[in-house]
Amino acid sequence: MQKITIKIEGKEYGLELQDDFASYMKKELEKNLNPYSNNTIKEVLNAYLKKCYECYLSEKKLQNLLKKI
Repeated sequence: MQKITIKIEGKEYGLELQDDFASYMKKELEKNLNPYSNNTIKEVLNAYLKKCYECYLSEKKLQNLLKKI
């Protein structure tokens, strides 16, 4: 297990994640948030929505591939 920390509006949140997933999450969080300084709720929400959109597009691609099989 590995701990990652994110700071949102002055409060730090520590998350215990599996090692490989923690590495992935660190990279993903750094794409849209600054992991070393304070983030606003708006910034966190925007990062979440961007990730949801990526998942939506991936799901559409997967469904289209499954239809072709």
